[in-house]
Amino acid sequence: VHLTGRVCEMNEIIKISNIRWAKRSKRFYLLLTRLCWEINYFSKTKPTLFKRVNSIMIFNNILSVKSKGIQQAETDMVASLLTINYNFSSFEEQFIELIFSGNAKILLEIECVDAFLKDVSDPFQSTSSRLPNHQNDYLNSKET
Repeated sequence: VHLTGRVCEMNEIIKISNIRWAKRSKRFYLLLTRLCWEINYFSKTKPTLFKRVNSIMIFNNILSVKSKGIQQAETDMVASLLTINYNFSSFEEQFIELIFSGNAKILLEIECVDAFLKDVSDPFQSTSSRLPNHQNDYLNSKET
């Protein structure tokens, strides 16, 4: 049995220097700026500028990390996290796949799913007046 599913669609802005794997503690950290879908998309009044919030996303029980298209030496580079996929073949073979813009990916081999997202700031106004649409980026990343 092989189970694959898209856990969620995202639109998070991440500076490469804010991605860390703590190998000894088996934790993978992302400090990101997320779009406040709960304010922007579900609000009855549509804002002229959208809200974002600084958040931390942590994945626990990480056995290994592989990346493609992430230039780790380019610490000032910014990437957009588009989606998170969960792949299950067996209890010994489980992966979380982080899909970024520009066909970049991070593959987390996991013991079990253990993740959380916590906001670490108050919402603030984005510089954009449009909701992002990365659907084509996500579809293109699935082809590679």
